[in-house]
Amino acid sequence: MAIFREECRSNPPTGPNVIISPLSDESVQGYLNDVTPFANGFRKICDVVQILEGASIPCCMVAEPALIYYGTGRVMVEWIMCVPTEQLEAAAQLFRAKPENFEPFRPSALSRIGGMEHLFPRFKFTGLRLFFILMSSQACYLPYRPEDIEYSRMDLPYPKLPIYAQSLLDTKNFVDLEDLIDGMNLTREWGLENLNLDGTLDGDWGRWKADLLNGGQATEDLVPMWCADPMKRLEAWTDRVSDEAKKTRQGFKYLPIYETRFWKRGQKDPRLRKRDYC
Repeated sequence: MAIFREECRSNPPTGPNVIISPLSDESVQGYLNDVTPFANGFRKICDVVQILEGASIPCCMVAEPALIYYGTGRVMVEWIMCVPTEQLEAAAQLFRAKPENFEPFRPSALSRIGGMEHLFPRFKFTGLRLFFILMSSQACYLPYRPEDIEYSRMDLPYPKLPIYAQSLLDTKNFVDLEDLIDGMNLTREWGLENLNLDGTLDGDWGRWKADLLNGGQATEDLVPMWCADPMKRLEAWTDRVSDEAKKTRQGFKYLPIYETRFWKRGQKDPRLRKRDYC
């Protein structure tokens, strides 16, 4: 299979009826002779963390890396890292200054629809099929206090569970929030104890995102409708953590031995397992 994949990359099919998958794009696969690193390249990402922390720039993993850490079934395409907004440019410059190890790279062909990742610095490791993005804490909607970060068994930093859940809830990122709920089997009671469920989702942040995506002041028709009348936090949370919602998300493949799509009855916190990829 690996040989076939390399042959397809070196001699791609052509013709009017050929549809090229974004998976084969250089922004996803890297260069022809790049090597795929072991275990999502976590050791190399540890080096990135050390470079940042050595320059007194805190960081943590978000999006797919964080969701995988919290037990979801996401697939790693690239590492997405959050740094304080005021230190974003300084962080990016650390890697631009090391061209022998890192190459600034264009956005991934697999960028999320409606996402902001393509607006932030992205780098590729020299000789490796391994990419990472530096995003601002404002874009990730994360505060930056040492007590809000925890380290995995592989010594990578992640936002603590309540902090990450709150950010996904307040920014109406329900796709990731539902995965997080199912990955950790979160409940309404957990939310009442650990989250701020008073008030509404953050419509002002939604407007800020619309402005960012549109290069300045977004016209009213480009601002998401929910920003004008944000849902109540408690309602949004309760709708997604009910047993019925968890079962519905499992679909027709529902298995009684699972409480959620990712949580097997009786299992322990996925963070307690030894995993060499997060």
